[in-house]
Amino acid sequence: MLKQKEILSAFFKVQIDEDYHTYGRIIANYVYAFYDFKTNQEETDLSLIERSKIIFKILVNHKAIKSGAWKIIGVSELPTDLKETVPFFIQEIGDLATCWIDWNGTRERVECQECIGLERLAVWDQIHVEKRISDYYNGIQNKYLQGLRLKKPPGLD
Repeated sequence: MLKQKEILSAFFKVQIDEDYHTYGRIIANYVYAFYDFKTNQEETDLSLIERSKIIFKILVNHKAIKSGAWKIIGVSELPTDLKETVPFFIQEIGDLATCWIDWNGTRERVECQECIGLERLAVWDQIHVEKRISDYYNGIQNKYLQGLRLKKPPGLD
C-alpha cells in the first residue's frame, strides 16, 4: 500500500466488505467524519459525497490513512459546519454521575444528561471503524459502540 500524509479536509475511501465501500473525511486532527454513501462504484465527485448524510464523527488513529489502507481520493475545503469543534464526552469510571464534555482539549464538567447523543472521547482503530460502518449498513448494533455508550448512573431516569 502507498503511504500517505494526513491532510485536513481530505476525502478517503473506506472498504466495507469485498464489494462495497463508503467515504470519510479528515475534519480535524484525529477527528474523522464518515458519510452514508455505500457504493460499489468509484466516486470522484467530492461534492456528491459531501452532500451525503454524515453517519458519525469520531477520533481515529491516523494509521489507516498513513498506511494507505484508506486511500485519499481528493481534498476540498471544509464547509462551515465541519469546521466546528466536535464535542466528546468523558465519564468517570468510579462515579458514573461525573461527566465532562471535551471541546478539543478544553473540558467542562456537566450533568450526564448533557452527554446523551455525544460520542465518548476514545480513539478508534481502522478495524473497529470498518466494523461499525458494516454493522450500520447491516442494521445491527455495534459491540464496540455499545461498550463506549454513556453508562446510566444510579438515579438518572
